[in-house]
Amino acid sequence: MKIFKKISLVFAIVLLMVSSLSFINLKTVKAADNSNPQYVVGTTKNVSSAIALMGKNLRGYTSNNVNVDVKTYNSTAELNAAIKEGTVNAAVTDLVNYAGISKDAKDWKLAGTMPGYNALVANKKYKNVKKLKGQTIAVDKSDYSKFYLTKVLKKNKMKLSDVKLQQVDAEADRVSSLKDGKIAAAVLSDPSISEAKVNGDKVIAKDKISGTNGNVLIINNKFAKKNGSATQILCYVINDEIKTINKSNTYSLTNNSFSEYGVGSGAIKKLNDMEVKFNKMHKVKKSCYNAAFKYAKKQKLYSGQISIKGHQMKIKGVK
Repeated sequence: MKIFKKISLVFAIVLLMVSSLSFINLKTVKAADNSNPQYVVGTTKNVSSAIALMGKNLRGYTSNNVNVDVKTYNSTAELNAAIKEGTVNAAVTDLVNYAGISKDAKDWKLAGTMPGYNALVANKKYKNVKKLKGQTIAVDKSDYSKFYLTKVLKKNKMKLSDVKLQQVDAEADRVSSLKDGKIAAAVLSDPSISEAKVNGDKVIAKDKISGTNGNVLIINNKFAKKNGSATQILCYVINDEIKTINKSNTYSLTNNSFSEYGVGSGAIKKLNDMEVKFNKMHKVKKSCYNAAFKYAKKQKLYSGQISIKGHQMKIKGVK
């Protein structure tokens, strides 16, 4: 199995190089409509973000003549501050957080979905979701993590009022709180899920890895309009990275991204032992948008009309 994965990794790297060159040869596109301006993509530390960072680490962006930098933040709150300050002009986030910032960040639109998944991870003494009744669960109340928890609880015939919520912005801090026994459970995404598993914590609910689970790429629409070719190529490269990961069927190509996040070797090994396959970037479905925005409105994170019209960008190759 290990030999197969090594062969798959070599094949994937070769494929990435060839596909990048193919794109340049088949279609000469000016990546920049405005003297090659820089796309600065803000991310947190999860699988979606690791894929965006992979494009930088493996030179997928530069080989396709698009100027992209990736800035990583510890939490959604830090990422939102960067969006507000104009430090970034694109961001990897989730639909609930997008709903929450959409009023103040009116120029920001949905470019498309991103891979990723969430899990409810608990201290090993809690065998299932129902055992968490009355216990403390860490989430970020302003993003998708709390929304995910409501869905998990509902599936187990429970409500948010059945548990105690604790606001913990950074996933790394939730992992630490779990390890120290300060909380009973936390909503996490990978690589934090794998970090918690190394500590002996237990996954008691999890999204389907290949599903569309609320992760999105959002872009400042004014910048995108001025730089249409760069926007198209940015999304092309991300989709090409997803395709390459799917062919290798492993996280190995994102190891550098995870290392930059400070992920331990034990968690990286667990990630590399997983078999992964993701959906490529596509337009956000109306049903997913409505569910997230209705939740955000109920939680008073969003006020206004719930309509995807005007929120979704049209980008060639993102269908």
